[in-house]
Amino acid sequence: MIFALTIAAGVAGRAAYIQVIGDPRLESLSKRQFQSKVLVQARRGIILDRNGEPLAVNTEIASLAANPKKIPNRKLLARLLSKALGMPVAVLAEKLKETKRDFIWIKRHIPDEQVEQFKKWGITESTGQLLPGLWLVKENIRSYPHGELAAQTIGTVNLDNEGTEGVELWKNSRLEGKIVSMRAIRDALGRPTLYDASAVADAKDGEAISLTLDASLQFSVEEALKTALEKTKARAGSVIVMDAIHGDLLAVANAPTFDPNKRGAPLEAKRNRVLTDGYEPGSILKPVLLATALTNGWKITDKINGENGSIKIQGRRISEAETHEKFEWITLKKMIQVSSNVVAAKLAIKVGQDKFMAGLKNFGYGGKTGVGFPGELGGWLPPSKKPWQPLTLATVGFGQGIMVTPLQMVRAYASFLNGGYLVEPKVIKNEIPGEEPPAPKRIISAEVAAAVVESLKTVVEDEGTGKKAKLEGYVVGGKTGTAQTVDPKTKRYSSSRYISSFAGFAVGVEPKIVILTVLDDPRGIYYAGETAAPLFRDVLNAVVTRFGIPMNAPIPPPSASTSIRLSQAHSQPKAAITPVAFPSKLELQGSAPNGKLVFKMPELRGLTIREVLQTLQGYAFEIDVNGSGWLKTQSPEAGAKVGENDRIRLRFDSETE
Repeated sequence: MIFALTIAAGVAGRAAYIQVIGDPRLESLSKRQFQSKVLVQARRGIILDRNGEPLAVNTEIASLAANPKKIPNRKLLARLLSKALGMPVAVLAEKLKETKRDFIWIKRHIPDEQVEQFKKWGITESTGQLLPGLWLVKENIRSYPHGELAAQTIGTVNLDNEGTEGVELWKNSRLEGKIVSMRAIRDALGRPTLYDASAVADAKDGEAISLTLDASLQFSVEEALKTALEKTKARAGSVIVMDAIHGDLLAVANAPTFDPNKRGAPLEAKRNRVLTDGYEPGSILKPVLLATALTNGWKITDKINGENGSIKIQGRRISEAETHEKFEWITLKKMIQVSSNVVAAKLAIKVGQDKFMAGLKNFGYGGKTGVGFPGELGGWLPPSKKPWQPLTLATVGFGQGIMVTPLQMVRAYASFLNGGYLVEPKVIKNEIPGEEPPAPKRIISAEVAAAVVESLKTVVEDEGTGKKAKLEGYVVGGKTGTAQTVDPKTKRYSSSRYISSFAGFAVGVEPKIVILTVLDDPRGIYYAGETAAPLFRDVLNAVVTRFGIPMNAPIPPPSASTSIRLSQAHSQPKAAITPVAFPSKLELQGSAPNGKLVFKMPELRGLTIREVLQTLQGYAFEIDVNGSGWLKTQSPEAGAKVGENDRIRLRFDSETE
């Protein structure tokens, strides 16, 4: 008994010592056996458009991991996994040979349909458990619900959810959140059970980022660009739609494009051309030359001799784009309308290197725009340390011998529309404090900006080079540009490859929005007036429709020939369509007792959907559209009164009665 009591006392004393004072060796063993560290992965912040539409979100997906030490028959398992995952047996067998490691990835991000194959091939047992040594890990992956929409701007992530392109890369630190390591208590089977709640609270999901893009407009712009590429057979193209006052990029489209949900897209498709592609702009630079000349005392009514279509400078002949264009004395305003190379070359020489270079730098050429997007190119200007040759001045005057980016170009045109301010483009709507762009600086006077706009309006008139950019119902100003590109083999200007572009805007409407369209290497007819200008018109139509911009110019009634063409467009028409003239705006009749405006309903029957919507857009009506073709019935009838927020029902039919 004494012996037993002595042993018991010794055990009790030892236990008390361990519990009260502690034993470092035993504590270490206990921690290794029952405690583990677990990484808490924060969810990546979502990306939204300016209206809250999700552009990049997170979804859960399974990944397969293994502990090769616990796999009894690795050769058999390799064959089974090969059947289920569609991977080579040799690759899987090599992975499972890693017996020195407790953890290996078999395959990351496995679709649900492949996980279902585990049951078929016996990888999942009847109990629902995977074979020994295997387990599924739930991971967050990036998903892009709109597929190709704004793919180059939004960007991509890698397998570990780290940004690799676009906004995903640029704002990765804001999107990725905070990952924490925390302690967890393991059960007898080694599974984490109890977690350190205080550590979990330290984990922080990534920040949501809102872009300035409008998803609805972006879709329409991308569709218009895709259609233009099909028509012109161009190698590539870009479109920018920007708020001229605030610098918000409302749409940025590039083609070719890619789906960020699918890996392995070619680098050519991932390139954000509006930022990374430098090109010689051609004639759309002429308004910048005009603005510089006006700032230095010239007037748009001043005249320069066009030399009957051709001039020699330092032994090199400069001609107009078309051989039949033989201008004599024309005004600077006319120079913009007809896009005279000869007059632009002579004007650049008269302005001189110092003033012209200062003007180009004032408009932001030769430096980055400040948008902050990764990979942005700053462009290139001829070195100014030594005097430019007259030929250099002349060629830069009509947009050759200088490299710009589309974003630099659209920003310059924004200054004409906004009264002379150089704005900083923005693609992030919710910048963090301290990252707000600086206030825009004035680069030309309001009078100069207005004079340039007046000149640009003539370009879309019948005698202008960009008449196909005109959108009925709107006053439009803009400029065409058809520039030769350098052949990389000969290092000389190519005689068969051009870049066509059109920069412009609707004048006298709100909001003030500027648009640039660029087509690289259109085949067949390559002139900007026939390629980039029609694309501009389609994009402008999408803009005014999206933002409900009321028309500010009368629409002439369709001509008889138009009526014939419309009727012939039908298959076996029953009768010719009678053209109907419709007003550019509804007639205001007054206001109702509740304060809402009341209008007189116009006669709309016989018009197309686009024509009807152009008439009604910009007003607070609820419009129900049914069918396609020409309007057959309308409610309310013509002449009836219709108030704000009233419902207008329109039924269209593709055949006439």
